Amino acid sequence: MKKIIIILIIAIAIGAGTFVVIKNMNEVTEPAFYRMDEPSIIVKTNDDIKEYMGREHIRMDNDHIYVSREILENDLGININYNLDHDIAVMTTLDDVIRFYGEQGKIKLNQDITEDISEMLVTEDTVMFPIDALKDYINIEYREVDNVDRVVMWDIFSNKKMAKVNGKTKIKEGRSFWTDNLGIISDENNVEIISEEGPWAKVITEGGIIGYVKEDKLKDINEIGGVKRQEKTPIWKPESGKIILTWEQVHSRNPNTDKINHMEGVNVISPTWLSLKDASGDISKKISKDYMKWAKGRDYKVWVLFSNSFNPDLTDKFLNNPIAREKAINDLVSTLTNIGADGINIDFENVYLKNKEILVQFVRELTPIMHKNGLVVSMDVTIKGGSDNWSKFYDRKAIGEVVDYVALMTYDEHWAASPISGSVASIGWVENGVKGLLEDVPEEKLLLGVPLYTRLWTETPSTEEPNKMVVKSRAFGMERVKEIMEKENIVKLWDDEAGQYYVVYIEDGAVHKIWVEDGKSIELKSELINKYNLAGIATWSRGFETTDIWHVIDRIIN
Repeated sequence: MKKIIIILIIAIAIGAGTFVVIKNMNEVTEPAFYRMDEPSIIVKTNDDIKEYMGREHIRMDNDHIYVSREILENDLGININYNLDHDIAVMTTLDDVIRFYGEQGKIKLNQDITEDISEMLVTEDTVMFPIDALKDYINIEYREVDNVDRVVMWDIFSNKKMAKVNGKTKIKEGRSFWTDNLGIISDENNVEIISEEGPWAKVITEGGIIGYVKEDKLKDINEIGGVKRQEKTPIWKPESGKIILTWEQVHSRNPNTDKINHMEGVNVISPTWLSLKDASGDISKKISKDYMKWAKGRDYKVWVLFSNSFNPDLTDKFLNNPIAREKAINDLVSTLTNIGADGINIDFENVYLKNKEILVQFVRELTPIMHKNGLVVSMDVTIKGGSDNWSKFYDRKAIGEVVDYVALMTYDEHWAASPISGSVASIGWVENGVKGLLEDVPEEKLLLGVPLYTRLWTETPSTEEPNKMVVKSRAFGMERVKEIMEKENIVKLWDDEAGQYYVVYIEDGAVHKIWVEDGKSIELKSELINKYNLAGIATWSRGFETTDIWHVIDRIIN
């Protein structure tokens, strides 16, 4: 009985094998062309190949090829922001901003209406964009498969490996002779090699089929390199030396320039003239023509500071309104070009963490427009760590990829309301901040922001809690601190860990402490610029310094 069962099993196996062989020999003899009724798209990058089927992914309508936002964003890394409430999509590259206004049916390329780009399609499933009209702007290429709604798309940075078929051969569904035949590739036909897996090569045929052929069936293999991706470098650098920037803090009135001393080595000034006024994109302005005339007369570059007024609710409403963002950008460009400014310094602080991505979107929309008008773009960021609203909302890497310069604000280690006394910017804390930002921003874009002020800390025993000191502080410039240090009973010590002099004295029943910013401490911070080959320094803010500081900085970094 066992022998009979064994014989039957062998017979069945032989029969099955014979069937598979016959199936593979006789099933498909037609050329390898895609034959599905649904439209489809193959998306190829250096790292991956994906295939999508259905009109929710690709459509061929009105002589245009529309591809979904999700494919463009997720597979090709194209930056697209779509606002459903306003039916506006904004597509950004390092060089251009393309705005699609849904119901209005208009398209803007940078600041001008264009008819060279078709409207977007808004469907129940997604938003779709015409890649045939956009390919030169978003760095993609594509080819249509003959006689069928199928497209092969790739970014121009991807490498390609092409080959010819050496004799008529079958293309298989998998890496085995036993898998299904997908068709026949004729002798001398071109294929693109996607990957090489043992004796098999995964290929795309001219007919849009993805499958496998034996490597020994390929010849004339030719590797074609993709376009080299260009990193965006600053549009302006000093002709010699490093950038020495100082911020000009303007409150209700601009400074009397007759009283501003010579600032040795300074080549950029940034007056705090512009701030966000309301959520519609209106801007408050404190511009002084006299100050501009004074600055230009001394060959200073002027990068006007634009802040979000440090108001998180206002910033949230503004950033999430594409009309407001565009309005503000147009006003900023017009204002800066009209007064003869050289650039902008973006100072957005106290921003909700939920606005992290949309803040980057705003910077992506602003920067190409600024560049087309010859304006340098810099942005201020804090040291990594800290709270959501004051640190974590910055996408430092994304910002660094877009702007010309990133100014790292290495101050307020111990802030005005700190519960304990301490340095505003100890040297170790500053250096760690630099090393942290260099993980995300290239050295040639990084400006080291340092304080020209310090804090006088006052500590008194608490009358409410035992063993607790009540700590208060006031910010002082260097000249005021020098006056304080002339008091009697002052103790002055060098704090090697802080890289600063430490001063302590008792007055009016309270302990007073200062970690002093002076020429020696600024010299140590300036040396970090050479150590890490940074783009330069930025100082907050002019008027807090003693006259020797500019010589100290210029001597060290230039």
